[in-house]
Amino acid sequence: MKKIFVALLILLLLGGCVVRIAEVPPRVYSLESAVQVLAGKYTLLHLESVSGYEDVELKGIVAVYKGPDGRMYLFYGFKSFDEAPKKAWKSIVKKYGVWNLGVYIDLPSIGYYSVARKNKYVVAWWRDVWLFVVESNENPKDFVKDAMDAFARLGGMLR
Repeated sequence: MKKIFVALLILLLLGGCVVRIAEVPPRVYSLESAVQVLAGKYTLLHLESVSGYEDVELKGIVAVYKGPDGRMYLFYGFKSFDEAPKKAWKSIVKKYGVWNLGVYIDLPSIGYYSVARKNKYVVAWWRDVWLFVVESNENPKDFVKDAMDAFARLGGMLR
């Protein structure tokens, strides 16, 4: 009963405003280009292929960025045309725990999760064929916002 009440309260609050939960690039966009989309605003220090994120196995790319304020960010990108992005996202949520969260939104077509644990901030979101993970030792909310703004522009949602 408590879960139903909380879900209804969240839907009521979200229904009154426009919330951009998880922006991703269009399907035709390449993975390498997707993780480099912030190279104009942030300094891209390194780009490398990876075979997953922590214990989640999925081929992708990680970009190391330095912000104008000196903060460092790891920006992981994964693209798969099956259920792998959603499964990988659920594995990340399971590893860090739903109760150790900043935000947890799990809908049938998108997911968004943020957590702060022991001076490590992780934000992960998936949608369609994409999964993105941002990791930093400080809250990456501005970096994530900039990434989603850039993805929204790619998809024609922002100018």
